[in-house]
Amino acid sequence: FSFGQDKAKNSTSDLKRQSVVVVEYINKNIKLDPKQKTIVMNAFSEYAANIKRALEKTSEKTSKDKSLDLIQKMKADASASKNKKKIHEYMLRFSTKRDKMVKECLKKKQLKQYNDIVKNIHPFTLEVRPRKKK
Repeated sequence: FSFGQDKAKNSTSDLKRQSVVVVEYINKNIKLDPKQKTIVMNAFSEYAANIKRALEKTSEKTSKDKSLDLIQKMKADASASKNKKKIHEYMLRFSTKRDKMVKECLKKKQLKQYNDIVKNIHPFTLEVRPRKKK
């Protein structure tokens, strides 16, 4: 048991709640009508479910054996690297699907604002990050 694993478990269970926070953030900044808000809510909740499923699918059951030899450690590191790459591929595919669903219901002005707002949202945790000033 490590603290890193504990945080990872909490983040996957909080994705659904974070998706609600993200939709409220988008609604506050873009001023969505009720139909648009429903579509955005569905898109982000589906995205959260897909990310959670991808994380569970790629999560590796780690060995509790402390006496791993060097070759086994190298294989475990390579496997973790492959999992990270796979998770990023899933995230990219799911985010394009989510954005396509959302963009279809937005007006031109809202679309431009949405593109700016989405950059403030962390793709894995769905936390709203403060905008960096240039």
